[in-house]
Amino acid sequence: MGVLSAVLTMGISCFAQGSEMTVTARGAEETVIEGYADADNTCAPVELPRLLLVKTPEHGSVCYRIEDFEVAGDSGSDRSCVGRWVRGISVFYSARAGYSGPDNLRYEAITDRRQDRVAVRLKVLPGPTDDSHAATNPGGSSGEQAMSIGPIPACVVPVS
Repeated sequence: MGVLSAVLTMGISCFAQGSEMTVTARGAEETVIEGYADADNTCAPVELPRLLLVKTPEHGSVCYRIEDFEVAGDSGSDRSCVGRWVRGISVFYSARAGYSGPDNLRYEAITDRRQDRVAVRLKVLPGPTDDSHAATNPGGSSGEQAMSIGPIPACVVPVS
């Protein structure tokens, strides 16, 4: 059985009070938007954030996956977790099949101690299987159900 989750390198206590980011995605591929991990001095997870979608993307979908992260930096003074693995949560974006162009979304990552408001601008490039002469699906009509404001759903794990 292969590893299903992505390996991300990040710092501990990766929460900001508000942020805006630009992410480049490729059509038909799942793209990591952000990862969150918060651990104590033994590197045990403290609390995974609740993820709430505030503004839905117009041309894709968002989901989360609980994963293990290798700690590259620690915002605390201890630094005992650097180089170790901690449990965290990642947010992913997938464009609708055939879409390329701009998209955007907003979500909140909330714990009992903090709240991170994130605005994401996406630049979706054509995927490797997209026909370069095909339309970019500007209306976004693919038959897929639109996302709703509220809790971000868990990602569907592909069956191998």
